[in-house]
Amino acid sequence: MNKHRYLVLALVVLLVAAALAFLVRPAPIPVQTVAVQQGYLQETVEEEGKTRMHDHFVVAATVTGSLRRIPLHAGDTVRAGETLTWIDPAPIDPRQHAVLSARLDAARAARQQADALAAKAATDKAQTQRDLQRARELYRQGIVSAEALEKITAQDEAVERQLHAAQSGAASAAYQVEEAQSALLVSASGNPDMPTAVLCPVDGRVLRMIEQSERVVAAGTPLIEIAYTPRLEIVADFLTRDAVRIRPGMAAEITDWGGSQTIPATVRTVEPGGFTKVSALGVEEQRVNVLCDFAGKTDALEDGYHVEVRVIVWQSDSVLRVPSSAVFRSASQWAAFVVRNGRAQHTPVQIGHRGETEWEVLSGLKAGDRVIVHPSTEVANNVKVEEAPAP
Repeated sequence: MNKHRYLVLALVVLLVAAALAFLVRPAPIPVQTVAVQQGYLQETVEEEGKTRMHDHFVVAATVTGSLRRIPLHAGDTVRAGETLTWIDPAPIDPRQHAVLSARLDAARAARQQADALAAKAATDKAQTQRDLQRARELYRQGIVSAEALEKITAQDEAVERQLHAAQSGAASAAYQVEEAQSALLVSASGNPDMPTAVLCPVDGRVLRMIEQSERVVAAGTPLIEIAYTPRLEIVADFLTRDAVRIRPGMAAEITDWGGSQTIPATVRTVEPGGFTKVSALGVEEQRVNVLCDFAGKTDALEDGYHVEVRVIVWQSDSVLRVPSSAVFRSASQWAAFVVRNGRAQHTPVQIGHRGETEWEVLSGLKAGDRVIVHPSTEVANNVKVEEAPAP
């Protein structure tokens, strides 16, 4: 009887111990998982950029004088050869006119001197040609030595070079006379009856009015900035470590420009010269400009608009990919937690190309493996977990 009592008591104790163990056992850690899949992946580099017209033209004043008011505004369309405005040349004062007249007299005197030197050089050339012809005849008769013939030949070549130099000097003197005459013509036309037209160099649109109101301007003063509108391009400065991976012809995407659609583009060139730029955090960075062309329509974009430029440096249609949020650094290598039999298994992985939200897996995982995304500090190797699909 006592024996049965002890058996019953032992059984009760075992049941109570089992119940306590069941109650105090650790609950599985809830985690979100996603399956490793085979599919499309692209790697990109992205930076801020802006649009700009490829061809800019700054129209400047051709003469010094009184600029008439320009009847144009930013955005107006202009045509090549169109008269944009007029400049009434300023009259030159008597003192300056006298200086220009004296410069013309000096240029004419220099031309006469140069012409005289050229004529003398031509005469010397003719004489040396006759001397050389006689020397060759005497050399054939054996009267003149070969050394004497060589000296006369060298003298003829030297005189020919002097003739070329004298002719160049005469031509230069003639150009100086023309320049001095042109200066006097401008001074003589300094009156409202002979205005100078400012012409448009190309078909395009007015980007900016630098000078619009009537005022006195000097020759070379910028007046209007014009752009050839069909050639709109994008320029973005990339870090040099990213730019070395960009090649002309790569596909690009223009985003964050104000529209809902992504605009396709193509990389045209990576400029060869880098520059230093200070970031918003005060860090000096080496950057280089990357120029892109629109692959289609530019929508409502114009010169100087802000955009985001995303260049596709690599892409593939069949890649084993894993969410970047499932991969972490562990002991100087990449790793992920794979759920097997309800437990988290710490698995080293090798990463290849990196997309925006997904990375290429070279080894360590296979298609169909369920990995934990955003693993918390509670997740460790061989810990029980309770799966919930990631949203």
